[in-house]
Amino acid sequence: IRNEIPSGAPTQQVIAVLSRQRLRARRGNEERRERKEIDDDGV
Repeated sequence: IRNEIPSGAPTQQVIAVLSRQRLRARRGNEERRERKEIDDDGV
């Protein structure tokens, strides 16, 4: 996280980077969950 935010960055930029990373993480979790459900159905 820290290397994406330059030191002395405006608060708005910091928030934007953090929220973007949170969205990316949530999307990854949803994809993993869907894949797991598909695997369970296939058994």
